[in-house]
Amino acid sequence: MKNYIFILGLISLVSFTSCNKTNSLSKRLSGETWKVTSLIIDGEIEEEDHLPEFTFDECDIYDEVCMAEWHIEDEHAEFAWQFDEKGTIFTISNQTTAEHDHDHEEEEEEHEEEHVEPVDQCQDLSGTYDVDEMDNKVMKISSNTTIGHDGVKVVIELERV
Repeated sequence: MKNYIFILGLISLVSFTSCNKTNSLSKRLSGETWKVTSLIIDGEIEEEDHLPEFTFDECDIYDEVCMAEWHIEDEHAEFAWQFDEKGTIFTISNQTTAEHDHDHEEEEEEHEEEHVEPVDQCQDLSGTYDVDEMDNKVMKISSNTTIGHDGVKVVIELERV
């Protein structure tokens, strides 16, 4: 009987610890703004002006779906996010549909640089990421299973603003 109580207690402690870790990591993002400082797709470094900034809404991970905005200049997309597996997995899920209300061909002719739509970028980079590094000011995630780059390594490094 003592072994049963010990095992039950140990299981409860492990469950509490894993939930606690996920909750504490989620609190680091909730209500905060993080800037993507590096985005590498299949070894190619994304240009600095194509790097988004994430604004995370205040949320309680146990009561609601956590949302954030994906900003590039004055445009944005919305995405749901969450930590799983004791904070070792981070998921990004685009929640915005692309509504192109202006002609990008004309825009591209006016600008020599390629215009990056936050909605398209958010959709392409939606997926499940491994959390490679996470502290109060820096987060590094990587994935080989994003929607737009399946089978290709994507690495995103973020810094708290």
